[in-house]
Amino acid sequence: MSDTTIRKLALGSGGIRFPGWIHVDIDPQWQPEVVADMRQPLPFPDAYADFIHSEDMVEQLTLPEAEAFFRECHRVLKPGGVFRLLTIDLHRLMSMYVQGDLRLRELWEREVPEIPLRQRTLGEVVNLAMLFSNHHFVYDEQSLRAAMEPAGFRLQRVDYRESQWPELRGLDVRSPQNAVSMYFDCEKL
Repeated sequence: MSDTTIRKLALGSGGIRFPGWIHVDIDPQWQPEVVADMRQPLPFPDAYADFIHSEDMVEQLTLPEAEAFFRECHRVLKPGGVFRLLTIDLHRLMSMYVQGDLRLRELWEREVPEIPLRQRTLGEVVNLAMLFSNHHFVYDEQSLRAAMEPAGFRLQRVDYRESQWPELRGLDVRSPQNAVSMYFDCEKL
């Protein structure tokens, strides 16, 4: 008899909780079902999960760590499984900076008040954005594809809270109004 259980993993979930998902985080304070370091092999067997969700976590990994993490996600997903990935959009962040878009500063001051700006310049915002939460590598679409496609994923850029898979719709916490993110459904090939 085959296992028809739909398994959904929220990797690097922090305090975000999705009913019916297995939450995995390195920090036990968030009370995940599984405590694990995403820089290490994931503690799940091959072809275990149907869906993975990760939001604003991969930028905390170095590029080699992220490439290994993507290979692990591919290993853990069932054939045809989907990885919903949100991450900072480097292109949008830098475009806002180059264009002198003051909405970038307003966004920072509204969404990250615990780290006050001293100069209130866009240059300070970009520098803090790169250092915030121990970010090691921030992606644009091209660099994300270059990291994930060799691991065996087909990436489809999607809109906030939208997906062709009902299980992945409505999960995104960071919106275009409160973050500078890009959204992808990454299907295991």
